[in-house]
Amino acid sequence: MTALKNSSTYIKQLVIILCTLCFQTSSFAQEKTVDEILTESQNTMQNFQNLSLDMKYNWYETYTAEKPSISYLGSLIKFEQTMYSKINNTFFITDSKLHMAIKCNEAEKAFIITNNMEASENQSPLELLNMFIKQFKVKNVKDHGDQWMCTLTTDVITQLPYGKVEIYINKETALVEKQVLYFLSRVPYTDEKGEKKVGNPRMEITLSNYKTKLSEDEKIITKIASYIKKNGQEIVPTTAYKEFKISQY
Repeated sequence: MTALKNSSTYIKQLVIILCTLCFQTSSFAQEKTVDEILTESQNTMQNFQNLSLDMKYNWYETYTAEKPSISYLGSLIKFEQTMYSKINNTFFITDSKLHMAIKCNEAEKAFIITNNMEASENQSPLELLNMFIKQFKVKNVKDHGDQWMCTLTTDVITQLPYGKVEIYINKETALVEKQVLYFLSRVPYTDEKGEKKVGNPRMEITLSNYKTKLSEDEKIITKIASYIKKNGQEIVPTTAYKEFKISQY
């Protein structure tokens, strides 16, 4: 009887210890800062020599609108020292080795080329993440199930057009799964009833289908040489893009 009582007491003590450890572990996990989470995510994605993913862009006319007014598909490919990102009919490529960046509007059949990498208009989610870390000063994090939800706001004017940004990062992989951008500027729009209104829009970017093994086609489309080439001192389109015009700055 005494042995049974002692065994029961031991089990109760063990349960209390395990519960305490679980609570401490949970509390410790929630103490991660936004900068730690974002930096870990940034390093994780930058450490992949090759990476591809799909993106979906949803544009909402107001912060609270439930139905997007515009939706675009996009993609991002990182291959060695080049970064390719595409939104609808426009794609960007930055090549660190060539120190060159191009923007292509396929609908307008136009290339813009620059050697000023910092002036490149490439604002892929990876590039945006780097800017968010630098620009936003007020940062909060919430446990969102299997994700960290990082909310970034600012109380001062920055170079970015956003007043608030939400970033959802997978806890296990440290990969960004969604970004929500809240724009500061008010934009006119027409609602479903045909009435003209003005609102602050937001954009949601969903990132999915991460892969670290690229197909040959994916590697080819990241190469600037697939689109333009040098003809003496002049830069001209390749044969496949012979109808495209080129601007340089």
